[in-house]
Amino acid sequence: NKMYHGVRDYDKSQPLTYLEMQPGDTVFFHPLLLHGSGTNRTEGFRKAISCHYASAHCRYYDISGTVQENIADEIKELAMKKYGVEI
Repeated sequence: NKMYHGVRDYDKSQPLTYLEMQPGDTVFFHPLLLHGSGTNRTEGFRKAISCHYASAHCRYYDISGTVQENIADEIKELAMKKYGVEI
């Protein structure tokens, strides 16, 4: 997953909880809950929807020169490659 950048300070001694799901099942996670899945070993593909909400009072922050600049560059590259959109 190109957009995955890992989890800082993850404590590997914390217990894991596994969910076994059936085709058609849906699960929702709180945005602050660490979650993920293993490799898809089927012939099919997984579908996912990610919804994000932001207040109308959000402000723009210039991230140039910060550790997040590389993430912004990846998003720009993806937008151009997939949609032909320059942002």
